[in-house]
Amino acid sequence: MKKLLLTLLMTSSCAMVFAKSTVDVLATGGTIAGVASSASSTTYKAGSLTAKQIIDAVTGLDNLANIKYEQIYNKDSGDVTLSDWVKLAVAVQKAADNSNVDGIVITHGTDTMEETSYFLDLVVKTKKPVVLVGSMRPATAISSDGPLNLYNAVAVAASPKADDKPVMVVMNGDILSGRTATKTNTTSVQTFKDVNYGPIGTVTMGNVAIDPTVIANKNTFPVKISSDTVLPNVAILYGYAGVDDNMWNKVLETPGLKGIVIAGAGDGNIPSYEGDFLKKARSMGIVVVRSTRVGSGNVTYDYNDLDTQYDLVDANDLNPQKARVLLMLSLMKTNNSKEIQKYFNTY
Repeated sequence: MKKLLLTLLMTSSCAMVFAKSTVDVLATGGTIAGVASSASSTTYKAGSLTAKQIIDAVTGLDNLANIKYEQIYNKDSGDVTLSDWVKLAVAVQKAADNSNVDGIVITHGTDTMEETSYFLDLVVKTKKPVVLVGSMRPATAISSDGPLNLYNAVAVAASPKADDKPVMVVMNGDILSGRTATKTNTTSVQTFKDVNYGPIGTVTMGNVAIDPTVIANKNTFPVKISSDTVLPNVAILYGYAGVDDNMWNKVLETPGLKGIVIAGAGDGNIPSYEGDFLKKARSMGIVVVRSTRVGSGNVTYDYNDLDTQYDLVDANDLNPQKARVLLMLSLMKTNNSKEIQKYFNTY
């Protein structure tokens, strides 16, 4: 009887140890699904392969997890629209709410991955791992990085170590927070970095190591994204020496414009001769956020008295493209700059 009980316990224990997670792969296109005319060509068509094709190309993927997949859309990420973000967010939330799914992987183009990852980090409500992955070389290239990146992304999504973590970007062996990951090189496979804080973990041939002290923000942004959500219109203006104020003023004529992020010089600096532009924008109810064109660092609150003088919002450590994401969601709640500053200090 004791031997039988011991056998049952050992069998049960083994079953628990070797039970595989289920990972839902949501495909959106990008270079990871790209096809070129030859193995050495530097030009290719992104979003050419289907979810099934890129999954089938990865040997051993089914040893890591039970794989489900869905094609959300299939395009170059430079063509991704705000409605695409909404569609993807709804699909990710649906997968996260499925009790039979343990983790989610999103295959995505690298050009706008950093924006999509932050958007999903703000709006998807789950403790399950959500991982974005892509590649810098198309599927047909010599030494394509896509298959190993996808293998590692699935390993992260299937790992209990990834539970209750922020939305992640997995590229070239690094695990990065989706909030702070950014593309830093046009063509290098080591393009994605967190220039201020560094990676939150690494993954080597499916072996996952994540800093256990890293946790997701328990308070995702207080908006609900549904299929009929329309995100507010927010523009980015780039600062440079001798900026033409006529060009900036032209932007204010954009129908439905609700916000502007300025990629200022240095510490989010804006030329003094653009004061009239800032006053006009604020008088029109357009919220203006001060970010920086510099690649790292925080924007100092009220640098040169800009924020108090013109009622602006500082972007904290968010680069312009990420600041735009948070401003869009903030404008769904309020257009009060003081309240929006609190959001930028929190998220």
